[in-house]
Amino acid sequence: MTDFSSANTKTDLDIGLVGDHRNLSKIKKLGLGDKKAQALALKAAAEQFQSLLNQYWVDAMRKSNDTLNPDSPLHSKYSGFFEDMLAQQNVSAMTSNAGVNKNSITYLLTKQFAKSLGDEGKELMAELDKLSVSGRGGHIKGSSVPKLTNFISSHVDGEASISKLRKLYAGLPDPETMKNFESHEDFVEKMMPYAIKAVEGLGFNPLVLVAQAALETGWGKHVSSGNNYYGIKANSSWKGDSEKLTSPEFRNGKMVNEVSAFRKYSDVLESMKDYISFIKENPRYKDAVDKSYSPDEYFEEIQKAGYATDPNYAEKLKTISRKIAFMAYK
Repeated sequence: MTDFSSANTKTDLDIGLVGDHRNLSKIKKLGLGDKKAQALALKAAAEQFQSLLNQYWVDAMRKSNDTLNPDSPLHSKYSGFFEDMLAQQNVSAMTSNAGVNKNSITYLLTKQFAKSLGDEGKELMAELDKLSVSGRGGHIKGSSVPKLTNFISSHVDGEASISKLRKLYAGLPDPETMKNFESHEDFVEKMMPYAIKAVEGLGFNPLVLVAQAALETGWGKHVSSGNNYYGIKANSSWKGDSEKLTSPEFRNGKMVNEVSAFRKYSDVLESMKDYISFIKENPRYKDAVDKSYSPDEYFEEIQKAGYATDPNYAEKLKTISRKIAFMAYK
């Protein structure tokens, strides 16, 4: 349990939107600390209001654009999902760099909140005014008071996004067709319903599932007979079926072909579910688990953890994920 009772706390505080009860709990705990911690809690609460104001503003702009351009060719059954993700990222960026700036909306909101606290509010504002802020996320110089960080992934409402995307599909494609793809668009069209099904209740982004499957299988051109869409090898801990396959690996800066045992699955859905379990249950991927809704960060973390030997693995995944988002607007 994180202790926010003292300004000597050395633990970083990651606060997203308070729609997540865990983040609300963090603010409450911070508010039980000393004056500096309470001042930061007040500022954190103000940041939540600024995020909501920014969200309303961004949503209003999107609605206005839709009204002015109802027949835009950029509108598709996918575009709303990706526009929602982009909008939430923009809101995060607009709020995350506010710091303790007396000209910022966050500061003005904090000052307004403080007025309702009377003399105590004046004391908290005095503490806040003494804090010197540097860098992204508001780290306090000369103090070990927790920094307030807004990660993009914390601002994405995963369940709401999945719910919207789920409505776009009537059902799962025939499993027999999941090794035959006519194009990149066809790959996404067929894989996304399975990805949505695989992530149900797990708080995982289906987009990263589709992107990584695209890279590992060459957009579906090289799906193994064992339906292994993620190139997961069968080590001694694997209790299921396996098959020997030749795969390219980077060794000492060169690509070589190696024969290894790979896991076998009954179909694409089982492969996806096992991939999610593989990531969530393997300690070496702990830094990636909660970042799937920030695909770039997620891809970087799984590469750092050694998911693949290719030194450009994360960059390739980023490129593919951008292609998927781009195709969604066609």
